[in-house]
Amino acid sequence: MTIKRPSISLYSIALVALLISIGLVTLALTSHTVGRQLFKYNLESFEHQRSENYLQSIKSTSTLLDNLQYHLSYTCDKEDISELERVSYYSSHIRSITLITNAGKICGDHENLDQIYSSTTNKIELNHEVTLIANADNSESILQYRKKVVGGTITVDIAKQPTNSLLSKSCDQCWLQVIEKNGTSLYTGDSDQASKTIFSRPITQNHALNELVKPILSMPLHNHIFIKYYVTPKVIADYRTHIKPFLLLILSGLFFIVLVMLYRRYHSTSIIKFLMLNAIKQNHLVPYYQPIIDAEKHLTCGYEVLIRWETKKGKVILPDEFIPQCEANGVITPLTFQLINTVARDIRKLEMQHGKTLPYYFSINISASVLQDPELIEITRSALAHYHIAPHNIAFELTERSPIDNIEQAEQNCQKLNAMGIHIKLDDVGNGYCDFLALQKLQATTIKIDKVFIDDIDSLSANTIVKSLVAFAEKAEVEVIAEGVETQQQAKILLDIGIRYHQGFLYSKPIPFDSLANDKHFNV
Repeated sequence: MTIKRPSISLYSIALVALLISIGLVTLALTSHTVGRQLFKYNLESFEHQRSENYLQSIKSTSTLLDNLQYHLSYTCDKEDISELERVSYYSSHIRSITLITNAGKICGDHENLDQIYSSTTNKIELNHEVTLIANADNSESILQYRKKVVGGTITVDIAKQPTNSLLSKSCDQCWLQVIEKNGTSLYTGDSDQASKTIFSRPITQNHALNELVKPILSMPLHNHIFIKYYVTPKVIADYRTHIKPFLLLILSGLFFIVLVMLYRRYHSTSIIKFLMLNAIKQNHLVPYYQPIIDAEKHLTCGYEVLIRWETKKGKVILPDEFIPQCEANGVITPLTFQLINTVARDIRKLEMQHGKTLPYYFSINISASVLQDPELIEITRSALAHYHIAPHNIAFELTERSPIDNIEQAEQNCQKLNAMGIHIKLDDVGNGYCDFLALQKLQATTIKIDKVFIDDIDSLSANTIVKSLVAFAEKAEVEVIAEGVETQQQAKILLDIGIRYHQGFLYSKPIPFDSLANDKHFNV
C-alpha cells in the first residue's frame, strides 16, 4: 500500500503566518526603532500621494488652459481679466493665474503678486513648464505651471496640497520639509523656529543639514530634486501614541483568530477521534484483500490486508483519508489490534470452508507506533490461539508514514514475532523512513518496492533504483515484492530484472472478504 508522505498543511502555514504577524505587531508596539520605521513608511506613502495629487492638478489645469486660450483677446483688457478671474474662481486647482502677452502686457486675477513673491525668490525648476518657487518668507514652496498659448504665456500657481496628514496636528516647530537641488533649498513650515528646535541652531547659519541631523525621509522628486523631512522625537512619540489603539486592536484580533484556530483544531481532533473509536466499536473498519502473485508460476502466494471504512450509507473511505488521523490521535493501536483479530477470524472461516490450513500469508499493515507496543505480541498470540490458525498465515507489513522512535523496543518485538513464526515485511522501501539498518534490526524477510518506482520502471533512473534494490535484497537474502503493477509491460520488465512477486491492479483490485470467499480462483 502506497502512503503519501506527510506534508506541511495549510493550517500550519496559516498558524505560523499569524504568529509572525503577532510578533511584528508586538515589535511595533514596544520598539522605538520599529515605530520610527512605520512612521517613515507612512510618511513616504502620504508624500507620494501628495505628489500624485500635484501632478493631477497640473494635468487638469493644462486641459483647462487649452480651452481658455481661445477665449482671450491677449490685450489684457477687462474681458481678459474677467475671464482669468472666472477660471481661477471656479477651478479648485488654481491658486493664482497670470497672463503675459506676446506684446509684453501682464494681467491676472491678483494685482499685488509682489506680496506673494519676494524680489529675490529661490526657484527650483522641475522642467521647462513646472517650477517650485519660494514665497516671500521662504516658508512655503509654491508649484508654478507655465503654459505657452496662442497669444502669450499663462502662469498658474497650483493650489497647495494639504500638509502631510502625519504632520498636520504636530506643532509648527516640530517638523520641517526641505526641497533641495544643487545647493538651493526651499522650505515648508516655520523654518526659523523649526530649525532652532530640530538642529539647535538657525538653518541660516548652516545649510549643510545632513551634517547636523539626518532626515527621517529623503525621497527623489524629479531630476536630482529631493524632498527631505526632519522631525523631532516628539513627532515620533505622538505618532506611536496615535497608532497604539489600532495596533492593540489588530493584536487582539490576531490573538482571537489564533485561539479560534487552536480551538477548532482541538475540537475537530476530538470529533475525529470519537468518530474513529465509534467506527472501530461498530466494526465499520473492515479489511479488504489484494493478492500477491508469483508471476513466474502464475500463482497466488499471499494477500495484503488493506483497511477500508464502510459508512452506514454505504460509502467506502480509503485509508489515506483516515489513517493519518488515527495515527495522530492514538487510535491506530486499537484499530490495528481489532484488525488482527478480524483477519484471524476471516482466515479461520476460509479454512473451515476449504477444510484445510491455508498456504497463504495475510500481510497486515502496522505503523511504527504499533510495532513498538509490547501489547502487540500478546494480541497476536491470543488471536492465533483463539482462532486456531498457523503463524505462517499472519505477516506484518511495516508502513513508513512515520519513523521508528524506539528501535530497540521494535527490535525486541520483531524477535518475538519471528520466534512465533510471523514474518516482518517493509513497505515502500526507497520512499519512506526505514533504512537498511532498520531492515537488519527488524529481521525483515521481505521488502516492497514503492509504486512510484514501478510507475516509471521503463525510465532509466527508476530502473536503476529498482535494480539496486534487487541487488541489495539478494545480498540480504530477502524477498522483493513490486507494488502497483498495472500493465503487462511493467510485469515483463520486473520479471526481467528478477522480481517475481507482484501486486497491483493488473492482477486484482482489493476485494472484501465475501468476494474473496466466493472467488472461484481462490483455491488451496
